[in-house]
Amino acid sequence: MQSQTVERNTALDIVRMVAVLAVIMTHVSAGFVNSYDASSLEFVVGNIFDSLSRLGVPLFVMVSGALLLDERKTVTLRYDLFKKIKNIFLLILFWATVYALIYRVLFPLLQGETPSLREVLYAIAKGHYHIWYLYMILGLYLATPFLRSFAKKENKKLVLFFLLISLSTQFLLPVIEWLSLICEELAFVKTWIDMFYLQFFGGFAAYFLMGWYIVHIGFHKKWERRLLYALGLLSLLVIIVGTQLSKGAGNVYSNLGLPVFLYAASVFVALNSIKWKVKDRYKKWIGVFSNMTFGVYIIHPLFHTLVNQLVPYAENPVLYIAASFLALVLLSFAWCWVASKIPLVKKSVRM
Repeated sequence: MQSQTVERNTALDIVRMVAVLAVIMTHVSAGFVNSYDASSLEFVVGNIFDSLSRLGVPLFVMVSGALLLDERKTVTLRYDLFKKIKNIFLLILFWATVYALIYRVLFPLLQGETPSLREVLYAIAKGHYHIWYLYMILGLYLATPFLRSFAKKENKKLVLFFLLISLSTQFLLPVIEWLSLICEELAFVKTWIDMFYLQFFGGFAAYFLMGWYIVHIGFHKKWERRLLYALGLLSLLVIIVGTQLSKGAGNVYSNLGLPVFLYAASVFVALNSIKWKVKDRYKKWIGVFSNMTFGVYIIHPLFHTLVNQLVPYAENPVLYIAASFLALVLLSFAWCWVASKIPLVKKSVRM
């Protein structure tokens, strides 16, 4: 069966760009949350920026779900999924090696230290901190044939049932863990939910399916969208306040937590509800920048390290976060633009 020709979705391209900007902001602001006391201005400002940007990875996953679970496309195991899985595995190996050589060989040598082969090999196997995303998305690609088997318009109620179970169990656990800091008795609820062994409904599959549902089914009634927007705004406030009250120890930032899910889903719905009337020449450029988001994602931690070393913090968290964010965005996109023009390098910046 031949797949239909599917026009490029400008809204999804824009979501990708929002997602990568959010990820960069998370990594810029997280240091203030991790390094300063909760009563400090640095923590408060860092927490606000960090909370606002926690939708980055969820948006990426929802875009992937919307594309890979699209019924209009024929996706074969051998020529589509296995090829993608192979490419991602090679990207993991390549970039894990690059970062291991930079952080475990080059930087120690510049500091007059002797690199450890054991640490280098361990760093390659584990990958730099942000490479976890590639491992996760590879797992979702493995699950894609099974998700495609029931992610169909005639099964939309079944998909909603899956999401309901997922959100009321696994995605509720981080909220329970946070509340148990206030009321220890609530810790039993987590133990009780775990007794059902509902791992099948866990992981990032809920985001995958939610992305498909929003794009291909949608929330067409105004009250549905308004309710989701209200829940999204409330969830954002919960993330900010919950992290502040728990002094960063409440796991409210969790991608697999209900507040982040509702916040990310509401923004995804909003961006997909806008009628993007964009001229063809601008659509082309939006597509170009969207295609660079993986390269930007994969390289920005290196520029982050360099910026932190070259420009030390000077007691103005708002200015420092804004300046660092802008520098990382410009440097990462510029590097990716150049890399995409080099024959042997361009494959490493496309997933």
